[in-house]
Amino acid sequence: MALASAQVVDALAALVLGVTALASRVYTSRAWPLDQVPAARVTAEGEDVQAIDLVGQIERHQLEVAVRLYAQAVSDVDTTLHSLAAAALTALMVDPKPHALQLVGISRALQGEGEATLGVITLRLLTTFHVDSAAPETIL
Repeated sequence: MALASAQVVDALAALVLGVTALASRVYTSRAWPLDQVPAARVTAEGEDVQAIDLVGQIERHQLEVAVRLYAQAVSDVDTTLHSLAAAALTALMVDPKPHALQLVGISRALQGEGEATLGVITLRLLTTFHVDSAAPETIL
């Protein structure tokens, strides 16, 4: 079984798979080559851990997850990226929100000039979950 944080990333990636425009191109590895776009990468970023009981057995984890959405277009790449982000947020922000999910930021970047520009919009998400320190693979 994987660490609890990896399970959270996998659960969020499964929700992003619901975005039709991505055509199942949702990856949880930073190293997976993107041979076709639009596509998404869902990855764990920083993780803060705090003991919340007197003996330090139960831990609260706050995990930042990045959902990077990639698209390429000759014109209006921003419009394409914003549409992908809206669809991804709609898929992610279900009720109840998984692992107390919060959107904490959005950033954008463009690569390339000329015939087609590759763009990326990153959704920065914060999740909160609890684990027993003796069982780091089990979310409480």
